[in-house]
Amino acid sequence: MKKRMWMLSMIAVLSMGTAGAVFAQDAETETETATEITTEAEDEDVLETIILQPEGKDKIEVANTAKVNIRSASVEVDEETNLAKVTLAGKDGTLYEFENVNYEDITEAELVKAGAFLKILYTGKASGEKRSAGQKGELIYDEPTELFAIDDVYMRSEPDNEAEILDVISRGDKLEVLGETATHFKVNKDGVEGYASRVCISEDEQEAIAAVQAEAAARQASAPAAPADNGGYTGDTGYVGVYEVSRQRFDDCDGSGHGYFAITYSDGSVAYEEY
Repeated sequence: MKKRMWMLSMIAVLSMGTAGAVFAQDAETETETATEITTEAEDEDVLETIILQPEGKDKIEVANTAKVNIRSASVEVDEETNLAKVTLAGKDGTLYEFENVNYEDITEAELVKAGAFLKILYTGKASGEKRSAGQKGELIYDEPTELFAIDDVYMRSEPDNEAEILDVISRGDKLEVLGETATHFKVNKDGVEGYASRVCISEDEQEAIAAVQAEAAARQASAPAAPADNGGYTGDTGYVGVYEVSRQRFDDCDGSGHGYFAITYSDGSVAYEEY
């Protein structure tokens, strides 16, 4: 498996000093020191924008919303999968690593805080949906804490939206949280440990209660009117008996593309079908 490692120059838009001032190495210096180029920022300055541009790839601007004091960046691109490992080096020596980054899919990127970690939040070129690449690592708490589900979400075996599904966490559930990654919380449900997307979890119990109430109101509003007393004749198929009246789709909030249908039948019963 071939890989290329590029140490990147970074164009820094500084939050201190002249507004909009841009610092960059000149072309001659850039050529001579292509293995490692750093910004000219002073230690107390924080980069507002981080530029990623390995050779042969489009430039990506990452807004430093997290206000982390970054010194330099590198990108390691796997030529077979086109997935990248991005490493940001802090001025204090801390390394922030992001693995399996779909470099070609990134637009409108920003570096944001996610609990004890960082993540690169971006819009996918192909889908137009919000996606993220989380900082590598996992933090296990000294003591479990309680958080609340604000949406239905799968509990998975690993902190990955394509990992094995262990269970389903329902909107409004109170969760025992054991730790966290940049993208998931590690939770314990009925003695089984797994990971749930952190975008579906909140520390605010009232937010979870409001989410449950909103779902109930939406279900009630979409409930079909009682059918006419016609002996169960559907008008479409001519069948007599219980038949499907409506089908409502609910996407899982972890962005995996999975979810379920809530199917309402003529007798008022509701069934659920995963997809």
